[in-house]
Amino acid sequence: MKLIRRGVLVAALASALSAPLSAAELLERVLAVVSGTVITQSDVLAALEFGLVPEPLPGSDSVRVVLDELIRRELIMAEVNRFPPSDTLPAAVDKRMATVRARFVSEAAYQAALARTGMNAVRLRDEVSGSLRIEDYLQQRFGAVAEPSDEDIAKYFAENPGAFTSGGRRMTLDEVRDVVRQRLARTRRDELIGEWVLRLRRRATVTDLYFADKGKWSADGGSETRPVLHGATSPGF
Repeated sequence: MKLIRRGVLVAALASALSAPLSAAELLERVLAVVSGTVITQSDVLAALEFGLVPEPLPGSDSVRVVLDELIRRELIMAEVNRFPPSDTLPAAVDKRMATVRARFVSEAAYQAALARTGMNAVRLRDEVSGSLRIEDYLQQRFGAVAEPSDEDIAKYFAENPGAFTSGGRRMTLDEVRDVVRQRLARTRRDELIGEWVLRLRRRATVTDLYFADKGKWSADGGSETRPVLHGATSPGF
């Protein structure tokens, strides 16, 4: 995620890790390394704070969920960076930055979030830019190939009769064709991207230092090292 900044650790996030840091400790906690790029505890907090990743589901291990998203992000960015950004990117970043800023009730709250996560406006803009480049890249690479055929749409509609009703009446295929197309395209696109990211991960070196369950190993293939550590700290990052 390229957010290798030593920020002040937030107590709420620290408590999510089984080896909490004392309030006075300023060591940044390294959670993963993806082909040489460090992902820290502050990166996880910043991603949540500024909406750089989807919100984890209630009851989930939010650190684990966000960390997986950031690992995925790094793997994809390595591919995205092989191509130059589009000419329209600056304007798109301005628009997205306005959305990020609108998450906060005041300028003071926004500045406090930057300080709390060890972030600054320039680096946040870089992360937003990266998010937009990833979105564009994935759409260009997988958007067209994920489009379902008319046969796929008709089959899905026939196999899910209860999914398309209005006022107790089953809607016709013509009425819901676009909805079905979008649903199938999104599902297929997610499948294709997931398979592709898995291949990227197998080619990369990913060291994951965070475990929701101590002592358990997660074997998902690839050149991945998983030492039995939980929230490792490092004075050098």
